[in-house]
Amino acid sequence: MDPQILISGGGPIGNYLASQLKGYSTVVMEEHSEIGKPIQCTGLVHPRVTEIVKAQESILNTIKGLRLFFPDGRMIEVKTNEAKAVVIDRCMFDNICCEAAKEADATISTSSKVLDFKRDGNELSVKCLIDGDKKEVRTKLLIGADGYKSQVGSYAGLGCAKEIVRGIQADLEYQMPEQDMVEVYLGKDIAPGFFAWILPCGEFTRAGVGVSKGNGIPSKYLERLIEKKGLEDAKRSQIYSGAIPIGYPKSTSTDNVMIVGDAAAQTKPISGGGLFTGLRCATYAAETAIEALEANDYSASILSRYEDKWRSEIGKELDRGMIVRKVFVGMSDKKLNEAGKLLDKPQAKEILATGDIDYPCELAKPILKAVPSLVKLAPGALRTLLIGR
Repeated sequence: MDPQILISGGGPIGNYLASQLKGYSTVVMEEHSEIGKPIQCTGLVHPRVTEIVKAQESILNTIKGLRLFFPDGRMIEVKTNEAKAVVIDRCMFDNICCEAAKEADATISTSSKVLDFKRDGNELSVKCLIDGDKKEVRTKLLIGADGYKSQVGSYAGLGCAKEIVRGIQADLEYQMPEQDMVEVYLGKDIAPGFFAWILPCGEFTRAGVGVSKGNGIPSKYLERLIEKKGLEDAKRSQIYSGAIPIGYPKSTSTDNVMIVGDAAAQTKPISGGGLFTGLRCATYAAETAIEALEANDYSASILSRYEDKWRSEIGKELDRGMIVRKVFVGMSDKKLNEAGKLLDKPQAKEILATGDIDYPCELAKPILKAVPSLVKLAPGALRTLLIGR
């Protein structure tokens, strides 16, 4: 078991990456005993995400609009006639990605994880735990798709996310009357440093919150959200929690090593979503891995092509997202309410209706031009977005 490529992490990003490596010896190690569990995702994605991995059968519901609630109770509704997002069954989605990896002849090893590694000439000697036994595996390339606590990234000295947002959500046995509208709540009392959501999933409803560091345990805010929505009597079929890494590290590659997805904090800073960005980055990681194998060169120099590729596609969007997030986190509820008042206008809502959840920052410039008074809420940062830098 000495593959050319060893992928640490058998989530959708790791398995999708493996599916792009047909013809090369690839092993995927997943620390959990079962692919797709535990679930740590809201499951709201743009339809293009299911198209990328051919997982349309995992779709539970289609979302066409948004209700955005501000701390003072103001609600802005934006509704369209097109699918702006879909809700997916993450367990099924993950397993579809896994099957694609198997079809590309990748070996999937569950109950397995990377413990440590060292360089030995042109290769890596990787210490692994496989079904409870410590083993040593040799590989040319080690790719970390092992989540926000990435041990691969840590061992390689690649750094970590700039910020971690903790989240918790519950699946409630309750059917929302309007299945095509997602509700988002803002405010220090409901979701400090992030937002809360009520998501219709067909036969059930998903309620969740994200909370930034220093604001206590997320579960108390979840209870507050459920009570606010009047759903405290609804039976909870599942409760699950997770963490969202925000702000990618200085580097995502070095000699013999690349990191991708949550391991590289390639998430959208505004929404925390990471499936689309992770899948796109996985494509570039696979391309770069093939280039390195063909050249028999696994140096930091050649693997830096991966970073150049993903940054050129989504780097600017993520950087702008960090600017918006910094502004948002620094706003008091009073300022959030002021922003809500300024956005509660037909022209602003028309612009919001054109939004794409994978490229939210593309709305920044047109919104600020339509509602220039918004700039005064954070003059320096928002002016930077307005002039397009």
